[in-house]
Amino acid sequence: MKKTLILFIVLSIIPFLFSCTGTNSILKDDSGTFRGKYWNYYDRGIASAEKEDWESAIQAMQQAIFMRSKDQRMARTYGMHFIDYFPHRELGILYFQKGDIEGAIAELAESIRNEESAKAYFYLNKVRKVSLLKQTGKQMKPPLIAITSPVEGNVFNSFTIKVKGSVTGDGFISKIFVNGSPYRIDLAREEIDFEQDIEVDDGENNIVITSQDLLGNIAEQTVTVRIDREGPVINISDISQEEIKGEKHIRVTGEIIDNSGIRKLLMDGKEIKVKDPKTYALELVIDNKHVDEKLFIQAFDSLDNETTAEIDLKKDVIAFNRKPDTVHLAFNSNKIFSFDKEPPTISLKDTGNILVVFVDKYFIEGEAFDNSKIERIFVNNKEISIKKGKKIFFSKVVKLREGENRIEVVAYDSSNNKAVSGFSLRRDIPMVKQVVSRMSVSVLPFESKQGGAGTISQLAYEQLISSFVEQKRFSVIERAKLEQVLLEQKLTKAALTDPEHSIKVGRLMSAESILVTSIKEDPKSVEIISRLINTETSELMEVKDVYCEDKSLSSVKELMDGLAIKIATSFPVVEGMVIKKDSGYLYTDIGSVMKIKKDMGVIFYRKGKEITHPITGKFLGNDITKLGEGRIEEIQENFSKVKLAEKFRQQDIHVKDMMITK
Repeated sequence: MKKTLILFIVLSIIPFLFSCTGTNSILKDDSGTFRGKYWNYYDRGIASAEKEDWESAIQAMQQAIFMRSKDQRMARTYGMHFIDYFPHRELGILYFQKGDIEGAIAELAESIRNEESAKAYFYLNKVRKVSLLKQTGKQMKPPLIAITSPVEGNVFNSFTIKVKGSVTGDGFISKIFVNGSPYRIDLAREEIDFEQDIEVDDGENNIVITSQDLLGNIAEQTVTVRIDREGPVINISDISQEEIKGEKHIRVTGEIIDNSGIRKLLMDGKEIKVKDPKTYALELVIDNKHVDEKLFIQAFDSLDNETTAEIDLKKDVIAFNRKPDTVHLAFNSNKIFSFDKEPPTISLKDTGNILVVFVDKYFIEGEAFDNSKIERIFVNNKEISIKKGKKIFFSKVVKLREGENRIEVVAYDSSNNKAVSGFSLRRDIPMVKQVVSRMSVSVLPFESKQGGAGTISQLAYEQLISSFVEQKRFSVIERAKLEQVLLEQKLTKAALTDPEHSIKVGRLMSAESILVTSIKEDPKSVEIISRLINTETSELMEVKDVYCEDKSLSSVKELMDGLAIKIATSFPVVEGMVIKKDSGYLYTDIGSVMKIKKDMGVIFYRKGKEITHPITGKFLGNDITKLGEGRIEEIQENFSKVKLAEKFRQQDIHVKDMMITK
């Protein structure tokens, strides 16, 4: 009963979310409904503002604030009726219309202190811009950008890096872009710290931070980093037999090269000192009695990229001294030209069979040989940094996408002969980490006064679903399933405004949550408020809103992308560990510092033994066993208490088992 009542409270506000904007709201003393309550004055103020009767609107809002001072979502009026109550925000907008800038700033700031809203942010930015423009004689300097990480010239071997810094400016920072990608800012401030992960490519990467303040002043700063996912190159230029003091020996010459610096070098397990960190001249003389043995070289760079070389001395002495096949051409000038027609050979440590891995990156190792010289080597169209040599040992880490991946290595010799070798592997993501295991959400059709297909409401609804699908944070229930359930239950979309029907539909769709959204559209603006409700507990989990005064298609798309991001970031995917078991509850090491929320679902799992390649010994990942599911009931700063779902057994889950939020 309690759960149903809570849900009713949440959903029953939908028809009233924007009742304060309707022309038929309780406005007049002679309407028979004006009872002198705070919500009556609030409605009256909204209606007067729509008629541009600023003085009457201001007086009504001031009276509403006198009677109930705090801005609040779901403020109770009478009985089971609730409204979104923002008198300070609306009074601030009224002051702005009247030209009282200081009063507007004070009221809008007070509104945000009480309850954040996108509309208050929008107008506070707007009012501050006017205030800055009125400060005659004061020239605003462009924003000042300080990048704290990464440091100029840093070298990484990852596929993403975290960019951190701050931007300051008297003109209030309103926009920040990291390599063209916007860092979300709702309210312009004099100082903003930013942190954003970006993807990086091999070689040099220029990371460009751009910032703009409310007055349009722009600043830009660039930091350059280098990405090195290649191990040191082991270049064998020659392997030959020679006689020293009447004894036969094998001479191995070449170079070991790495632009990031050679950190460690092992020859047959023995560490060799390297004077020049970027180049080591290889000059080995080996007694001929060891010709049947193999020479092992391991080289590590400063980022721990590794390359290994296994040299079969007896075999390679023959290969290095064999003459290549050539074609001779004679011309009228009596000059004879010859060229090499034999392509290089490539040997990879992996087989051509399809491997199954559970990791997101893979370590490629191999060697390329040519009787003349290897000129260039490519791994998946990315060139390896090498020097010319007869035999090149190389390694590289490549990123894997979900599903089948093809790894292809191409080598060219000095005559442009081409050799190709490769293999396939499949990346499987354990079920507990797939999108289908995340919180399932049914996005209900928007509640809108305008309604009808082809309106902003319908466009925004379509775009919000698209944004959710693209971001891959939630498991979005297909709209076709919603239509099917409505048909089976003989319900219309309008019936979804009824709490009993909406929660029933959500459960029939097997949705763990429903997103209930209201949209207010007037000739100059659009405001959208979304509420995420847990279908099991009927509790309101989150409220997020967006507002703008640009109703173009591009603006609506940006608005819905922003709303989807706001909701997604409120429910972070966090991994942790079981630290205690007690009477049907499990305690985990994730807490409020990780921004988790009450009623979030979790999955418990156990990592299996490490899976390694049977030939190369490479780590391929861990298989994962799902143990159960639960729901967060209590959150402390550094731990949380989870109630295990009834269909799972607590004895199957042990301390040190893992968990991940849904």
